[in-house]
Amino acid sequence: MTFSIGSLRFDGAAVLAPLAAITSVPFRQVCLEHGCSFAVTEMVASEALVRSIRAVETRMDRAPGERVLVVQLFGSDPDAMAKAATIAIEKAGATMIDVNMGCPVRKILGCGAGVALMREPERAEAIVRAMVSACGDGVPVTVKMRAGWDDADQNAPEFAKRVEGAGARAVAVHARTREQVHAGKSRWDVVREVKQAVSIPVIANGGIRSADDASAVRKATGCDAVMIGRGALGNPWIFEAIAAGGARDVPAADRFAVIRRHLALYVEYAGERAASLEMRKHLCWYLRGLPGSAMVRAKLQTMTSAVQIEEVIGAFEQALGRGEVRPSGDDFHSMP
Repeated sequence: MTFSIGSLRFDGAAVLAPLAAITSVPFRQVCLEHGCSFAVTEMVASEALVRSIRAVETRMDRAPGERVLVVQLFGSDPDAMAKAATIAIEKAGATMIDVNMGCPVRKILGCGAGVALMREPERAEAIVRAMVSACGDGVPVTVKMRAGWDDADQNAPEFAKRVEGAGARAVAVHARTREQVHAGKSRWDVVREVKQAVSIPVIANGGIRSADDASAVRKATGCDAVMIGRGALGNPWIFEAIAAGGARDVPAADRFAVIRRHLALYVEYAGERAASLEMRKHLCWYLRGLPGSAMVRAKLQTMTSAVQIEEVIGAFEQALGRGEVRPSGDDFHSMP
């Protein structure tokens, strides 16, 4: 499977979604190593980027294996968004710019950005047009959006046509409304209508947790690719499974090898202290469901060094191999 956005061609048909405080360099690298077509950065505030705030600029760092760097920007001012796009290209070497028109978080909505722009289609169109002009022909501009604001206002097909007319080269559609946030039934019929309304690639997103889900969504919508968000947490193998057309069992040895790889990448990227803190949430996702993991995950929340994490993970892996762990219902629960 392949698909193209502008002049960029991608193998496979599964993309890593932008996830705040998650899709930093190390996690994107792990997913790319497991068959991800391309990965989108955490969303970057256009106004902060224009003001050269360093903490925001680091979100655009390129992962070692990142052939195509896709930077997602959010904001509501066309001029600021165009300037931010130029900065992302010049400072970070961005290969593609994605515009966040789907985030339902109140803080983002409060500044008129995210999915709030779906209620202001003229402004959204102006933003895309300004960014396309700033990026030129060589750097495609794409849009991530939702099915709509609520049940009464599912305007994704009309909205997609507008941003296509403004120059967007692809759209990713989260098949839920702003009102649903991340819960409830995905509106795949809306994504299908978007695909029928535009001639640019359409990427389907929302609640895709397996290769079977991806296959069903592609069949139901006719989309060009799928975008995986929470389904990739602790499960970078989902991209390989989608490419292969079916799920595969992940041996414990492979799981622990990827945990160590992810930890090492984080230490190299951010230092041991930051890595040990950031990896806590990823370790909860990686270990969830393994027999005896509840106790181990709780212990990992107190770790402050990579060495400590390595010791705990190593001991747990050996205990699993010897059958010395005791499963519990809490092994499948998320950590507080």
